[in-house]
Amino acid sequence: MSLELKDLKGMHEKAYTYGQQNRQDASDDMVFKFVNQWGGNLADDFLGSYRGEFDELTKAIKKIISDLYMNPVQVDFEPLNEAAEQSVDMLSGIYITEDGKNTSIEGYENAEQEAVVCGVGAWKLKAEYTSILSEDHRQKVVRYPIYEANNTVFWDPNAKLMDKSDAKFCSVLTSYTPDAYLDLVEELTGERPDQVRANSFAEPETSYTFPWVYGEGEQIYVVEFYHTEIKKVKILTLTDPFGEDLQMRASDLTDVMDDMIDEGFTVTSEKQMESRVVTQYIASGAEILDETEIACDFIPIIPMYGEYAYVEGVLTYKGTVRRAKDPQRLRNFALSYLASIVQSAPKEKNIYWPDQIAGLERFYEQQGADDNYPYALMNRMSLDGSTPLPAAPIGVIPSATMPPALGDLITLSSDAISAVADPGIPQNVADVDISGKAVMALQAELDKQSMTYQQHRKHAKRRDAEVFASFQSRIMDIPQEVITTSPDGTRTKTKVMDTIQDAETGNIIVLNDIRDAQFEIFTKIGPSYSSKRKQSLEMLQGMVANIDPGDPLRKALQLKQLALMDSFDFNDIREYANKQLVMMGFKEPETDEEKQMLAEAQNQPEKPDAGMVLAMAEMKKGEAAEQRVQIEGIKVQLNAQNEEVKRMIEEFKAATDRGNMQVAAQEAGATINYKRVDTMGKEIDNAVKMQEITMPKINMEDFTDDDLFQQLRG
Repeated sequence: MSLELKDLKGMHEKAYTYGQQNRQDASDDMVFKFVNQWGGNLADDFLGSYRGEFDELTKAIKKIISDLYMNPVQVDFEPLNEAAEQSVDMLSGIYITEDGKNTSIEGYENAEQEAVVCGVGAWKLKAEYTSILSEDHRQKVVRYPIYEANNTVFWDPNAKLMDKSDAKFCSVLTSYTPDAYLDLVEELTGERPDQVRANSFAEPETSYTFPWVYGEGEQIYVVEFYHTEIKKVKILTLTDPFGEDLQMRASDLTDVMDDMIDEGFTVTSEKQMESRVVTQYIASGAEILDETEIACDFIPIIPMYGEYAYVEGVLTYKGTVRRAKDPQRLRNFALSYLASIVQSAPKEKNIYWPDQIAGLERFYEQQGADDNYPYALMNRMSLDGSTPLPAAPIGVIPSATMPPALGDLITLSSDAISAVADPGIPQNVADVDISGKAVMALQAELDKQSMTYQQHRKHAKRRDAEVFASFQSRIMDIPQEVITTSPDGTRTKTKVMDTIQDAETGNIIVLNDIRDAQFEIFTKIGPSYSSKRKQSLEMLQGMVANIDPGDPLRKALQLKQLALMDSFDFNDIREYANKQLVMMGFKEPETDEEKQMLAEAQNQPEKPDAGMVLAMAEMKKGEAAEQRVQIEGIKVQLNAQNEEVKRMIEEFKAATDRGNMQVAAQEAGATINYKRVDTMGKEIDNAVKMQEITMPKINMEDFTDDDLFQQLRG
């Protein structure tokens, strides 16, 4: 149910009047720190001619703010089930990315500074389109600073929690000049009024405490009013072309419903359920200019407090300035009074008889730098010459003296400022030889002074993460590519709502979908990543020196040192070191490239270790020696066979020669036996040839080792 202007202004008035005195004190703190330290009754009662500001408070404030910078709050999104782990990791990466944007940094720094100075600061989150193109429906979450939150942010008086998560409404005021206000009205309503009518802001709300118009219309306040209520919302179930169901609020589909239907989505069912709804109203004292239901379940205003307490049912907050104002004023008073004394009090002067300097006044008229005479003259006798005159001044007019209590006041006021705002830094902080342990002890002393601010900033950051996650779960409703950042600063591109097909079932699986992811948010205070990296490098350096050079752990620690080093043009070395740590099993793969590299390495055949390779070499060496022995044996056998063949051939030749001789001797008388002898000779010749064929002559040079080894084995 929408609010009427009268209802809206009535709730704003309650928030405005609640704790108004505390807001006024906070405003005085801001003025004291950034504008003028001479406000109040002390300035009216001071009669000195010089009013100086001898600021010791700023130094203490800078120390606290520096300590907050050195100990950032780390936000962790912890998934409640394994299915949400990947989506939550992506959400964490998006959060770190947006944390580094300029508007986020400015919002944090402004809130921290105001919380330290006056006790309260704030920033806001807002969903914006990433592009001005009408067909681009992608959105992002942007943070903006809220300046002077003590005077511009007004919470539900019934909200008691520090992060204001229990507030029903919140007002944020912004002042406009008349021309800027007319531009705003035209932007929101499409119509531009002729002029700003101041009386329209007064009727019929003359009794309201808050003046919506200052200075006859010269300053016009416009309110961003956030109101929460429990509403029944329509939940639509849509089915995509692949048959997967998707549940979304009907209000979130107003701008994209036609596009989704064109892409093949169909509405299969709808239901009503209760949900928290936050409505943003933009209104002036005259009218409500705009009304929008924001894409978040929480009021997107994040408060950060300094010292925080409820006193007699009223919220009270303060910063470092509140208690240090009085001693700082006393110090300004004391030193300004001392300067006034030096400036206006008479200086020390000599006293002379008139006759002593009569006619020589020119030597005594000038004072200080204007006195350029190298020496002065004095009369020895009176003007009538009858009386000798003294050769020295007859007296001295003393200069003004500082009141005794003034010195004590200067010292005590400085001590009082230090006692309230300064943690007390040892003098050896600038010592170049100070040890690491001494630095840690010094940091601990700083932490004691700023611990309240650190703890309350942790509350604010946790609330910021809750609001951020709520925005993301509502605006990340279409596939898109985002940039995620890891704690070490590495940036990667990730696809939101990426779809893949299950190889076994064929179903479409949606990855990196944070809309239904369940998780818890935790925050912790610690040094920045760069500080922890330096500490790790020092620790690794000491560990490497005490490990044996042959130990694989030494190599792993050295690679870890390379991975942590940060220097110019050093990315390739860090990437190499990280890959080696992954391959050695000391680091889990994080990127897709590292996962693929590890999978390829695991699928390759396992290489034997050095001992196995040596054993295999010795075995091959033994086999080769055995083969050489066998080959030598084969050679001996073949040589013997070759000699036997030669002997047989020689015997056959000898037998043939004897036969020929007998034939020749008996040729004339043994014609009858000619044919028989001839036949026998041919048979012998044939036998010799057959022997040569069956047992040929073996040439050892024609045999290889493998041939000889084969001959030996048959």
